Amino acid sequence: MTRFWFCAKVRPTMALPLETLKERAKGDVLLARFGLDLDCGLLIGDGDTDWLVEIERGEVVRVTKGPFIMPKTDLRLRAASETWTRFLQPVPPPGYHDLLALRRYRRIQIEGDIRLMSAYLFYFKRLFALLRAQGA
Repeated sequence: MTRFWFCAKVRPTMALPLETLKERAKGDVLLARFGLDLDCGLLIGDGDTDWLVEIERGEVVRVTKGPFIMPKTDLRLRAASETWTRFLQPVPPPGYHDLLALRRYRRIQIEGDIRLMSAYLFYFKRLFALLRAQGA
């Protein structure tokens, strides 16, 4: 091993195009309809990278790239980069087509207020569908 072997680790590229999520969600009629009174902090883990998505009254207000020290979140979704890559395919393979399918096959960790996710399930599905439609 070289002296700086830990610096040479190559991390996989981010699968989710979350830096463009705010622009993609702006003006989306379905998101506005499904999230009329949704206020939450959503932490999305993409491999080693964490993203904090702040939602106020159904509008994506801010998307911040981590690392974070104890962020205020209501819901946390974490999956490997290869899982997100398969999820974002135009026609994903079986078991990667939906957030709940990812959970069923234990490919994603969902933590936090599960009742919030259940109440606004269509909102969260639409939010991730926007990433799929224009992203990967």
